[in-house]
Amino acid sequence: MELEQLNEQLKKHELELVIGLETHVRLNTKTKLFCSCPNQEIETPNQNICSVCTGQMGVLPAINKEAIKKAIYFGKAVKSTFENEIISWDRKHYEYPDNPKNIQITQFHHPIIPDGQVSCFRNDGSQFTVNLTQVHIEEDAAKLMHEKKVSLVDFNKAGVPLIEIVTEPCIRHIEDASIYAQYIQRIVQNLGISEANLEKGEFKSDVSVSLRKRRSYKLNPRTEIKNLNSFKFMVEALKEEVEKQLNYFLEHKEFRPDQTTVLFDADLKQTKTMRKKEFEADYRFISEPDLPFVNIKDVVDNISVDISSLPFAVESILIKGGVLPQDAKFFTADAVRSKTFVAINDVIKDPSFVAKTLVNNIGAEEYGNIHRIEHLIEIFQMFKAEKITSVLVQNAITAYLKDRTFDYNKYFEDNTISQSQIDEAIAKVISENEAIANDIKSGNQGKAGILVGKVIGIIGKGAPGKVIRESILAQLAADSLATTHAETASKQSAKSSAEKQAAEEETLPQIPIVIKEQYRSHKASELSEASISQKVTLAGWVSSVRDHGELIFIDLRDSSHEIFQVRLSRESFPNLDELVKLKPESVITVTGEVVQRKADDYNPALRTGTIELETSELDILNLSKTLPFEIKRAHKSNETVRFKYKYLDHRNDDVRRAIINRHKVIKLMRDLLDEQEFLEVETPILTAGTDEGAREFIVPTRKKAGSFYTLPQAPQQFKQILMVSGYEKYFQIARCFRDEDSRATDSPNLHS
Repeated sequence: MELEQLNEQLKKHELELVIGLETHVRLNTKTKLFCSCPNQEIETPNQNICSVCTGQMGVLPAINKEAIKKAIYFGKAVKSTFENEIISWDRKHYEYPDNPKNIQITQFHHPIIPDGQVSCFRNDGSQFTVNLTQVHIEEDAAKLMHEKKVSLVDFNKAGVPLIEIVTEPCIRHIEDASIYAQYIQRIVQNLGISEANLEKGEFKSDVSVSLRKRRSYKLNPRTEIKNLNSFKFMVEALKEEVEKQLNYFLEHKEFRPDQTTVLFDADLKQTKTMRKKEFEADYRFISEPDLPFVNIKDVVDNISVDISSLPFAVESILIKGGVLPQDAKFFTADAVRSKTFVAINDVIKDPSFVAKTLVNNIGAEEYGNIHRIEHLIEIFQMFKAEKITSVLVQNAITAYLKDRTFDYNKYFEDNTISQSQIDEAIAKVISENEAIANDIKSGNQGKAGILVGKVIGIIGKGAPGKVIRESILAQLAADSLATTHAETASKQSAKSSAEKQAAEEETLPQIPIVIKEQYRSHKASELSEASISQKVTLAGWVSSVRDHGELIFIDLRDSSHEIFQVRLSRESFPNLDELVKLKPESVITVTGEVVQRKADDYNPALRTGTIELETSELDILNLSKTLPFEIKRAHKSNETVRFKYKYLDHRNDDVRRAIINRHKVIKLMRDLLDEQEFLEVETPILTAGTDEGAREFIVPTRKKAGSFYTLPQAPQQFKQILMVSGYEKYFQIARCFRDEDSRATDSPNLHS
C-alpha cells in the first residue's frame, strides 16, 4: 500500500500512529568507553581488544572522560536541563553471543541527559518538535559474523562508546520519523561528536510503532523494528508494519495484543519477527558497583554550543529568506556546507542570494577546498554590489578552489569592463537598432533584453546584464527627454484610465505556437519504477521550479493531479537561465527518459518519489502571469480573490477533493436509489418568495451567527402530479442555495 493510501485509511478509520525512536550514535572518541583500546574501524578482526572489552574475569572498567564531554555537547544542542548533576552507571542484563559479560554497562537511574527537544522542518515547510525522554551513554556490543556452520565474534567494536537517544512516543507520521532521524544525524555531525556513517553502523535506530484511536491517550502494545541504518528503509519498514497492524485491527476489531520485536528485510521489503518483546523488568537493571558516580556540573557549565549554527536554525534562516525547504536541507546535510552558508550570510544578510550563489558555483564535494572563508565573503560582496558578473564569479571561485594562491582581485580587475566601454558599446548598438530603440522609448521595455544581448556580444561577459540594461534605459530616456519632452507630457496628460491600467498590467513575451501530433504519451499517474528506461512525453502545469545551477528541477502536474519531477541540465538546455524563470501554472510539454533518482534524493511523500524524467526536449505551450495567490496555500488567501480566479482555486488540493467527493456522494445516492427502482426528476426551483403550496428550507446564515433565512423549494404540486400520474418511486437531489450575493462572478458557486 502506498504511503498516501495508508494515511487515508488511518484517517478513514479514526486511527493515529504512535511512534518513538531509540537512536544509537557512535561517539568518535580516541579510545573505547571503559578501556584504552583504540576506537577505530579496522578490517582485521579482534585487533583492538583487551581483557576489559572482551569481558575477562578480574578486570575493572575506567570511564572515558571524553565520551562524557561529547554527550554533554549533544545535550546542549537539544536544550537539556541537565537536572542530573551527578550521573551513575547501571548494568543491563541480557544473554547473547555478542555480549560475553551477559551485561551491558549503560545508564538507567541517572542518565547524563534527562530531557531535550528537537525541532524539524518537513519538506513542505511546516514544523514539528520531538521531545526526548532521555539520552544516555552505553557501551556497544561485539559484531557477529555468521558462516554456514558456525558464528564468529569480532570484539573490535565491543566497548565502543554510544549515546542512545530515546524519544517520547510523540511522532504521528511515518515521514516525520525519518525526518527526525536525519536531523539527529546532522546535529551530531555538525557538533563533530560523531561521523554518524550509516553504512559503517555508526548511526542506527530502533523504531517502535503502534496504533490507537484518535483523541485517545492509551498506549497499545507496540512493535519495535530493530537496527534500521537507512532513512529510506525506515519509511518502508514503518509502512509495512503499520499496514500489518491496520489489517489486524480491521479483521479483529481490536488492536494487536502482543509486544513484538522485528527485523526489516530490505530485499523482500518485509518485517520478520525476532522475538516477543522483553519488558523493562526482563533486563534486571542494577547499579554498576565497579564505576563511581560522576559530578558533571562544572563540565556542563564550561561547555557551550552555538545553537544558531545547528540545522533547524540554519534552515529557518534559509526558508524565511525564500529558499525552498528541500533546498535548505542541502546545506544542513553537511556541517561544512552549513557553516560556510552561515559565515557568508552573517555578512551579506541575503539568504536567497547566498544560497543560490553557493549552489551555482561550488559543488557538494568542493566545500572542503575552501581555504579562507573571508576570501569567499569578499567575492560575494562584490557580486552582490554588481561590480562583477556571474561568469567572473564562477571562473574565480573555480580557480580559487583549485589553487589557494589564485589572485581573484587581479582577475576581476583584468576582466571587468569599464562604464565608458559599456556606454560606447550601447551607443553603437542603439544606432544600429533604431526600431527596437524607438519601441523601448515608447514604453516596451521588454525589448531592452534584445539590446543587452547585442551589447554583451561586443564587450563580452565582463559586465553584469542588469548594469547594461539600466545603462541602455538611461541613455534612451535621456535621448527621449531631449527630443520629445513636450510631446510626452501631452500624451501623458491625455492618457485614459483604461490605457494606464493596460500599461500597468504584466506583459508576457511572445512565444511561438507549438503544434504537435502528440502532446503526451503518458499521464504522471501511469509512471512507476517499471517505466525506468522508457522514453515518454508529459504535458502539464509547472507547479514549482528549483534552481541548482547546472541543473533545474521542475515539479510538473498534469490532469491526473500527480506531481512528477523533471530534471533539466545545462548541457541539454543552454537557455537554462531563462527556463528557471518559468512561473507556476505555465504549461509545458517535456520529452525524455524515465530514470532512477539517487537514493539520497528519494521523496517518500510522492508516489513517484524514486524516479524522475531526464529531459531531452521541452516546449512551452503557454506562459503564466504572476499568480494572484499561491494555489497550495489558497485557504490563507482572500476569499474575494479566490472567487474572482475560481479556475485557479479549483486546482487547490482541498477544493479538488471536495469537488470529487461531491460527485462521488451524488453518484452513490443515484446508484443506490436506482437499484431500488427510483426515478430521478427535476422540478422548477423558485428563487422568489411564494404563498401557500411551497415548502421552504430553514438555513442558518454564516453572515450573522444565530440568525436564519428561508430558501423556497419547488412547489409541492409538481411532485403531486407525478404521484397522481402513477410514479410510485421518484427522487430529486435538491439544490441548497448559499447565503451569498448574486454577483455574476459568484453565480456558479451559489448552490451545492
